Amino acid sequence: MAESLINSERSLLRFAGQCDDAASGLLRFRESLPRHAPKLTGLIADLFAISSALRQIHKDNRSHGSSFPTIDESLVLVLKSLKFTLENGIFVMFASEQPPQVAWEDLNHRMESLERVDFLQRLELYRDTLDALAFSLRDGSEIPRDDVRQVQQLLETQQAAQRRSRRLSSLPGTATPRPRINRLNTPVSPTVVSDEWDKHATVDPPRFNGAPEPPLSPTYTSNSSHTMSSSQTSYGSDPYFPPPSEPLAHWAQDVYNGMNPLNRYRQIDSQLDDRSACYGTVEPEALHHLVRDGFQRAVELAFDAHRLWVRLYWRNSDHRARILVITKDSEGRRLLYCTPLTNLKIIRNKSVLQLCRCSRGDGRFSLWARLNFVFHERMVLFYCTFVAMKRQDERPVPHDDLLDRFDLEDDTCGEQELFAGQIQHGQMFHALRLWRDTSSNVVRLEASALRGPRKGVPIWTVFVTRYAHDPDWPQYEGQGLVSLAATTPPAAVFISRFEPPMKTSRKYVLPFTTDEDAEMFMDAWENLARTHGRHV
Repeated sequence: MAESLINSERSLLRFAGQCDDAASGLLRFRESLPRHAPKLTGLIADLFAISSALRQIHKDNRSHGSSFPTIDESLVLVLKSLKFTLENGIFVMFASEQPPQVAWEDLNHRMESLERVDFLQRLELYRDTLDALAFSLRDGSEIPRDDVRQVQQLLETQQAAQRRSRRLSSLPGTATPRPRINRLNTPVSPTVVSDEWDKHATVDPPRFNGAPEPPLSPTYTSNSSHTMSSSQTSYGSDPYFPPPSEPLAHWAQDVYNGMNPLNRYRQIDSQLDDRSACYGTVEPEALHHLVRDGFQRAVELAFDAHRLWVRLYWRNSDHRARILVITKDSEGRRLLYCTPLTNLKIIRNKSVLQLCRCSRGDGRFSLWARLNFVFHERMVLFYCTFVAMKRQDERPVPHDDLLDRFDLEDDTCGEQELFAGQIQHGQMFHALRLWRDTSSNVVRLEASALRGPRKGVPIWTVFVTRYAHDPDWPQYEGQGLVSLAATTPPAAVFISRFEPPMKTSRKYVLPFTTDEDAEMFMDAWENLARTHGRHV
């Protein structure tokens, strides 16, 4: 044990440096793969987080060295698996003479098809386990047995894949074909004449055996009585490591790309002394049921310094959407809450979003969860993503009281509507609104469905606060067309395969259906530019 302790401790800084190198390499690699930029951004962040966790454990060992032997065995497992991922995966991709796209697909094929756990999921597993081990080192809490068991299973699979690879490499002409990576039919923009946007292409979904579900996020460990076993594991029977399926992508993954600005609320709700929380019924098997029923994670968001996590899930076959809330009780035990999005309505209270249930007919709401926000842009993106996924669900909202109608609007402590008009995009008609949030001074444009069953549901939004002082930012070109001089970052889009109207120069345009709407927009913008500085 002593020799293992010394070796693993000395390895911490070396592995931390390798994670930094891998993250920097992926940052350069990302420039060649713009289509995969959102996923690569997440991988880069996780690698830096793993590096930080390793350095923290090394630092904590100086003051808590007597506790180090309690985590040493688990730490060695993480480092061994991480070594496989770095040296046999990421660094091999960097050294490949293949085009970047081919090298990237080769790496993902190895991880998903041969080792059964994809790139992002395994980095999250390392991150979560290391964070939990650091916590255990500091306060002597129980080792996260479930996370360590999953690392051990991953390591055994990596070792088995390496043995198979060595055997195959000795046979001439042996190769394993890579699967195609498909972006499947999440709801798309209509391709027929329609005032609605709920028409979407129908594509036969692939056979689905359940998507690999990553482990829980940092600090959420389980105190279950499960013990580690060194015996060979049957992954097909483990809900965390089911047989691999073709990877699917959801439009929400592109919404959270880290590119949007962040503007704080000037006055955070005093209720923020109360943490984000869920008040629903605890469902210990929620994660297992989501995987069993064919749901895949679309997005994951952390609240209150990673004390609570929210995941939005979807199912490709019928676009059903569910929310999973992950937190822990006072004794560190994991708590899971899950419900369909169609069962909830969002109500804004200053810098808090309240997710509420409502019984049919009586109009009375009961609080299911509260989520605290510090930045308005993040509230907007969560709200729009939640509402769009909820209304893309093929099962309708049970009753009108659960419909979401511009719930971020409030003239005193929310968003004010400065303009509303009608634009035409191809043969589709959308409502365009200009919003300014009174609590953060954030300014944004939003297009939504103009009429039909999804009237008012967001289609895209773009944050334009940085241009709000400039009266010349929009230009009226006549015949109802307004062009925008520059817009970065790009709009967040809440539907698949859709882009806001643009000029060939990739600048956004607002094609109003009437000259009157265009002129009213120009007047509203000029007034905003004149008064914007007073609100800062």
